[in-house]
Amino acid sequence: MPKETLIAIGAGVLSAILATAFLSRAPGALFFVYLASLPLFMAGLALGPKAGMISSAVGFMAVGLVGGSLSAGVFGLMQALPAWMIVRQMLLQRPAGVGPGPESGQGAAIEWYPPGDMLCWLTMLAAGMLVFMAVAAAGENGLSALVALNLDQILQSIAPQMDPGRLEATVGIMAPLFPGAAGVSWLLMIIVNVSLAQGLLVKWGHNLRPSPVYGTLQLPQWMSWPLVGSAVLALLGTGEMEYTGRNLAIILAVPYFFLGLTVFHAWAHRVSFTGTVLVFFYLMLVIWGWSALMVAGIGVIEQWTGLSRRMAGVDENGPPQSNDND
Repeated sequence: MPKETLIAIGAGVLSAILATAFLSRAPGALFFVYLASLPLFMAGLALGPKAGMISSAVGFMAVGLVGGSLSAGVFGLMQALPAWMIVRQMLLQRPAGVGPGPESGQGAAIEWYPPGDMLCWLTMLAAGMLVFMAVAAAGENGLSALVALNLDQILQSIAPQMDPGRLEATVGIMAPLFPGAAGVSWLLMIIVNVSLAQGLLVKWGHNLRPSPVYGTLQLPQWMSWPLVGSAVLALLGTGEMEYTGRNLAIILAVPYFFLGLTVFHAWAHRVSFTGTVLVFFYLMLVIWGWSALMVAGIGVIEQWTGLSRRMAGVDENGPPQSNDND
């Protein structure tokens, strides 16, 4: 058996171990679940799409053997499918200058699949999961009732001594935004894992593609329409339609949050105290989570007006990556 295949199989097994570590109920075991896709990305981005497919399939089967069909299905949807999709797309390449829009390094002979496009398709996958759950729950009392019921059961198991009134109030606070928050958390988990995998592979010299220049992040124009549609649904809809639209808008705003970050970095590099500005900015994001909405709004403005490109054009002494694709 080829060495690459053995490595891919090992990566799939390791991913399954991480994904099912919480079954041991050991303290801190839940943390390893967040790293379950890391071995899949490492294998795929180092050895190619075939290895990524093998590791994802092995992980799926291994989780099924340990945790049953339901656990395998969750692993397949939340870990294996996005890992296979991202590895396949991110390793696509073509000669430089063929067609519009792809990311390319300065003077590069090869253009790689743009990270902005991949981010949008990953976000659409999360949005599709939410729409599927909303449709599946329509025959019952709706997605909002299902979320509230499950949150109530989870909180009761975590804190059985909690006062019923306080429990109801906590569920009432969490339920309205929980599906959107869960979708955002999943997206961030995938993004962190693929970025960590690529960074480690570059450090060790085993990467197949160069790391993307995130300062030149661009999103496809079509991404605006799902976000606008979900926002309209949230504003004009009622009941379950409003609930679904609100949480969809939260998920679909993620690419624009990252685009807003590139705008802020472009602005920060125009001042002499860049480090201080960036530290204060990220502290603000941590302390006031709602400020992320402002960053996403800046991302939407950037998509429609090209704000960061205008900044880069004014500041000729800015970082080189700001001038790519201008």
